This record gives sequence, structure tokens and C-alpha cells, in this order.
Amino acid sequence: MPWDDFAVTHKKGDHVTGKIKSITDFGIFIGLDGGIDGLVHLSDISWNEPGETAVRRFSKAEEIETVILSVDPERERISLGVKQLDQDPFSDYTAVNDRGSIVKGVVESVEPREAVLVLADEVRGVLKASEISVDRVEDARNVINVGDEIEVKIVSVDRKNRGIGLSIKSKDIEDERAAVREHRKQETDRPGAATLGDLIKAQMDQDSDD
Repeated sequence: MPWDDFAVTHKKGDHVTGKIKSITDFGIFIGLDGGIDGLVHLSDISWNEPGETAVRRFSKAEEIETVILSVDPERERISLGVKQLDQDPFSDYTAVNDRGSIVKGVVESVEPREAVLVLADEVRGVLKASEISVDRVEDARNVINVGDEIEVKIVSVDRKNRGIGLSIKSKDIEDERAAVREHRKQETDRPGAATLGDLIKAQMDQDSDD
């Protein structure tokens, strides 16, 4: 059986090259050694581009390199990937900038209810109008413009759907809390600074002396 033979000589993660035999609505069939075909599903063509768009870059009889994702001799199925040849920019970015990180992004588009920010090459995040300010924002277009560079806090990372949620409001609240903490620390560290408890104790000591 050619499927079993292929499974013996190839494993997940191996790179294989073959000619495109056909392009269908759900992927690209690649001719492999032994007269068998492997399938690159639409979702495994590009990290950032929809499969329906990315598949148009390929043509029948073209030779392409792929990565083996799985080999199933029993079902006579070999799954291949093209996007796996490259690093995933989304995973690389979120590995460094996870939920809670303060980052900068440039506004790419603005709609009344949300704006899309470019955070890094091929990485985007969504800033909802409700996350722009503590005050109610009816239309994001009245507050921010395309091309603005904005400092935001990452409030959610959806790795499955490759979404990043952003917030200016959360960042401002965090900044304010940090400023208050710093002020309190400076007041406490200041020579001669007294807490309420110190003042009460001093007053009690004075009363007892009287």
C-alpha cells in the first residue's frame, strides 16, 4: 500500500515538494511520491490571508513546497500545510505581548463602534468604542483618526480565532492607579511624614501627658 509506505518514510513536520494536481473549493491537492495525493486545506495556506483569497496565488501543475501535518494510512489521507513553512506573526507577537501588556499601535481603520490598529507586521487588534474612554463614546470617529499612534492595553487574546482586544480606558485606569500608588509611597517616604495612625497616637500620648 503506497499510503503505508509513505507513512514509513515520512513523518509529521517533514517538508515535501510536489506538483499541484487540482485546486478545489476546500484546498489544493498535491501529487506525492508513490502516486498518492496530499491535501493542503484552505485554512493551512496563509496565516493572515483568508484561504479563499490565498489559494488564487497558486495554479495547476505548479510545484510547491509543503509541510506534512499528519499522515493517516487507514483513511488514505495526508494533510499538508503551506503557512507552516513560515513563522506565525500572531503567535510570535502574543508570546511577547500577552494579556495585560501595554503596547502601541497605529490606527488602520475607524468605524463608529470600533477601530482596527496595526500592532506589528501582519498583526492587528480591535479597539471597541466602549474601550476608548471612561466617558461614553458614541462614535469612535469623533475621537481617533486613521494614522494615529495610540498606546493601548491588551485586554484579551483569542488564539483560536486570532483576535486581540485592546483598551485605552483600562490603560488610563491602570496609569491613574499607579500614579496614586507612587504618590502614597512618596508621602510615606518623605521625612516627617505621618500617617493618620501616627497622628492619633501622638494626640493620645499628648493627652496622657496632660
